[in-house]
Formats: sequence, structure tokens, C-alpha cells
Amino acid sequence: MEQRVDAVVYRRVGELFRDGHRRGLLSAPPELLSEITHGALERLLTSQLPRELDWTAADLLRATVDTVLYGAIRSAHPGIDDEQLRVVMPTARDGEQEVGP
Repeated sequence: MEQRVDAVVYRRVGELFRDGHRRGLLSAPPELLSEITHGALERLLTSQLPRELDWTAADLLRATVDTVLYGAIRSAHPGIDDEQLRVVMPTARDGEQEVGP
């Protein structure tokens, strides 16, 4: 089973990451993206979360790859293109002044 998953899933995902990197769509090294995806999915498959969410292995793979590629931060305004997405950084108050990162 593990060899089949490796051949069917991880190799294909790795190929997609390498292709995206060659095309300039992914700035992170494809090997790093593959390892993160592989590790996260392996952990998820052995956890209780798939049963709690009632998700299949395919659901977990899609969510994992999506999170690795796009992150967990999304625009609050649907329809805004990716170039306009911005990370919201929390600030702290130091007396009366806001302190940012």
C-alpha cells in the first residue's frame, strides 16, 4: 500500500511541484514542498482528524496541497486576485502606541 501511494500520489505531486517551479509559478524549492506535503499527509492519515471531519484520503491530499501552495490566509473579499492578497499582521499596544512587527 505504501509503495502504491508513493508511486501514485507523492511522485505525481512532486512532478507538479517541479513543473510549477520550472515555470516560475512556485518560488519555494519543489523538494521542500514535496516533503512538507508528504509529512503533513502522513501525519493526517494516522490521526483521528479524517474520521472527525469525515474526509477521505483524497480530501486530505487536496486540502494539504492547497494549504502548502496557497497558505491558510485567504482574502476576506472573494474575487480579489492573488496579487492583491495581503497578510494581516497583528499589532500590540505599548501604552498608547501600536507596536507592529
